[in-house]
Amino acid sequence: MNIKNILIYFSILSLMLACKVDKEQTIDPVASLFSKTTVAAEKEYRFIDSISLKLDVFVPSKRLGESPWMAYTDGNKPTLLYFHGGGWKDGEKESRILEILPYVDKGWVVVTANYRLLKDASLPEIIGDCRTALEWVYEHANQFKMDTTKIFISGNSAGGHLALMTGLLKDDSFYGSDFSSKHKNNIAGIINWYGITDVPLFVENWNNKEILTKNNIPLDTIYNHTSPINFVDGTIPPILTVHGSIDSVVSFKHAEILHQKLDENNVKNKLLKIDNKKHGNFNAEEMTYIYKEIWKFTDEILAKQE
Repeated sequence: MNIKNILIYFSILSLMLACKVDKEQTIDPVASLFSKTTVAAEKEYRFIDSISLKLDVFVPSKRLGESPWMAYTDGNKPTLLYFHGGGWKDGEKESRILEILPYVDKGWVVVTANYRLLKDASLPEIIGDCRTALEWVYEHANQFKMDTTKIFISGNSAGGHLALMTGLLKDDSFYGSDFSSKHKNNIAGIINWYGITDVPLFVENWNNKEILTKNNIPLDTIYNHTSPINFVDGTIPPILTVHGSIDSVVSFKHAEILHQKLDENNVKNKLLKIDNKKHGNFNAEEMTYIYKEIWKFTDEILAKQE
């Protein structure tokens, strides 16, 4: 779905909700987004192999009532960079817009980015796209009021894997100098929603594992350089994981392996095990609990920066 269509939908939804005020004159939080957010849509962050990769930026703003009508609010904000899921094969940034709304409502800047899929790129190249999106965030931080000391990365499923790799990857010669971030160890934290942490474990039943690679690079080499668990050490940012205990798509073992390694390396972390839930099928009560824990986790990190 086109981002413009989604924005029109949420604008209409916001106006409708704004009209439904109860006796205490409380307005649904979704309605307030209409009046306090500007979206810079379809910004190209990379052009590669004839493919234009784009992202959307949600920026806290205020309505002026006259031209130029909207202005970004003062001060640089905590920022979330979010990657969609889809097994590296499917999906688009617009498909996970509901997941980023709590951060928008909290007054964060949120960036959602597309990346190449496996039909067009190998898994390391996809990770390279995501690293480039992170570089774009740093390079455009002043323009969009992003605080570069308060950048969090998140994603769901395959997007969780990409969030982890984007936040953990440092100097790895396998990726070349183009994928070595100029902003090492400057990620505030990673919010991993049921992400893949051990690539060979995830693809063990695939019949076409070769889709992950190209140029005759052995699969074992791909596995080694694309599995987040291989990049855990004592210098990495804090990580919070949300994972259903009976997830049959990305097994809970992925979360267990990752957080065992995080504990062994004394990395700040929290694992939210959602009992008897599968691949992201959390109900409203569980989502309320999850976001309460996310805010507690991120607030602790941000408080240490003060």
